Amino acid sequence: MMLFNEFLAEDGIDYFIIEIPKEYVQKIALISEGRWVDSGKNNYMQRVDAENSSINQKRHVHIAKTKHISNKNMQASWNDDGTKHDKKTFNSNIGSISTVQNIARQALGLPDNFKLEETTRASNVLIQANEAFNIGGNPVLFIAKMT
Repeated sequence: MMLFNEFLAEDGIDYFIIEIPKEYVQKIALISEGRWVDSGKNNYMQRVDAENSSINQKRHVHIAKTKHISNKNMQASWNDDGTKHDKKTFNSNIGSISTVQNIARQALGLPDNFKLEETTRASNVLIQANEAFNIGGNPVLFIAKMT
């Protein structure tokens, strides 16, 4: 059997292909953490940043169109628990796009039905609060008007 260094020393070998079993792809995806990479969907880029416990930062993903990766106000970002990451610069218009939400779930390894923190912005928001406030069996509705 030829050693790997001997293989590389052979004349005429310009490249080699490594096949990686699908079950290892998620673990290998960690290699691209901290770098903008193509999401494969509608010209969107994604950047997954690692957890940093020293500054209480969770693993999270940023998503933006290719032309906006340098503009934080044109990005949506979520932590791996589904909460918004950059609450002050989170772009609700971008975050409300289902494609963007799907990219986030996929990048963070979350299930397709995983609920991401609310991303919609409207002048009148209807909220069903019985579950959120643990009120009980009867639904209670609040209407909040943004000013």
